[in-house]
Amino acid sequence: MDDSSADRGRATLRAGRRPRQFHRGEHLITAGTPSEEVLLLESGLVKVVLPTGEAREPITGLCGSGDLLGEIGVTSGAPRSAHVIALVAGTAWHVAGSRFLALLDGNPDVRRLVDETWRKRQRNADENQLRQMRTGAARVAMCLLSWTREFGTEAGSGLELRGVSQQDLAHAVAMSVKTIEPFLHVLRDLGLLHTSRLCYRLPAPDRLGHFIASTDGMN
Repeated sequence: MDDSSADRGRATLRAGRRPRQFHRGEHLITAGTPSEEVLLLESGLVKVVLPTGEAREPITGLCGSGDLLGEIGVTSGAPRSAHVIALVAGTAWHVAGSRFLALLDGNPDVRRLVDETWRKRQRNADENQLRQMRTGAARVAMCLLSWTREFGTEAGSGLELRGVSQQDLAHAVAMSVKTIEPFLHVLRDLGLLHTSRLCYRLPAPDRLGHFIASTDGMN
């Protein structure tokens, strides 16, 4: 895949516009509303939540800098199917749906960006499916490792992920907060994880990967 083409597509969507700020907890997209624009994240971190009407609404993934959001609703003409909620404050470029469709039709770099976005979503869906086949600490560890490698920042020799709550993690792995607590305790006791408020730090991500490969879940 030509990453430079997708980057040119991002530059095309940014052209002539200013990014808008958003704050933690803000809904950038609300399920059920008209699909009138697409968003291109410049900075920050957001979660994608499927509305189920239940207390525990599944999180299908996180998105960060460079990610495109809302294009499926715009291209299909369907209302929004998910909430997009900010975890870390940042900025996003807003592109009117009509403008986006015109660019999608006539600009190969924008089409490449959309193709890249859909491939990434499919990979994430595959990873989610594999994760749900695991149990216990392994399932939790897989989610933390994936998120931290993609969206974390360097912290000494390890990686640190900020903005994600224990409830967010629980909803992403289809468990309750109470259920994941002992699994987090296992990972902390093994020295694979350090936690503080809205922060997960992996001191040695490769060691966590070895743990996932060698454990059957430690139920």
